[in-house]
Amino acid sequence: MSEANLKIFAYDSPKGGKEANKIDEFTVVFNPATFTINTKVDYKQPDAKGQPGGDPVFEKIPPLEFTIDIVIDGTGVGPGHAGHNDSDYVRNQVKRFREVTGCSINGEIHRPNYLSVLWGTIHIECVLVSLSVTYSLFDKEGAPLRARLTCGFLERIAPGKEGRQSRLESPDLTQFYSIKDGDSLDRISNIYYDDPTLYVHLARANKLKNFRKIRPGTRLILPPIKDNDL
Repeated sequence: MSEANLKIFAYDSPKGGKEANKIDEFTVVFNPATFTINTKVDYKQPDAKGQPGGDPVFEKIPPLEFTIDIVIDGTGVGPGHAGHNDSDYVRNQVKRFREVTGCSINGEIHRPNYLSVLWGTIHIECVLVSLSVTYSLFDKEGAPLRARLTCGFLERIAPGKEGRQSRLESPDLTQFYSIKDGDSLDRISNIYYDDPTLYVHLARANKLKNFRKIRPGTRLILPPIKDNDL
């Protein structure tokens, strides 16, 4: 199964895994521009009194951690919200994300929800371990119009799947976006990269000759920005 837009599924069972078993879901409108994987190796430092140090003793390799940034936009840039500002949309989407990902206890299982992240060919079972919400744009009443959610996840191996290779070790991070009415490259680059001037990067990556006139339905590749691209 392949998804153009990142989805987060919630489950009330550690078996999780299948879409048919989900109890809730959250679909991201603007796919993340980065996907960061953190690997840790735990060692125990020998406690040798009177010695300057020692040879660290290997203990374990913890589950892989990954971090993604999700942008929620109510300025009219996103699909389905063109032409008007919608502060309620931003607040409601942040609330929905918290509900789905388990920022509170699920009373049925007495713990936060089990999760899986589905994006392109990636399907990772995980749990949310951290969430930071940053509001960066406000209307004249002070209501938020844009929020960036920095989400930390811990990969988990569901029962019966012990010993399999981590799905995070070689992820396919290709991202796509379908042009909607009212879209422009500078707006899209502002949402994904926090810099509207990077529309040139998008135009070059997609080999667009006339990037000011892009027909709705055109599918764009959204590559990650490297330092040598700037």
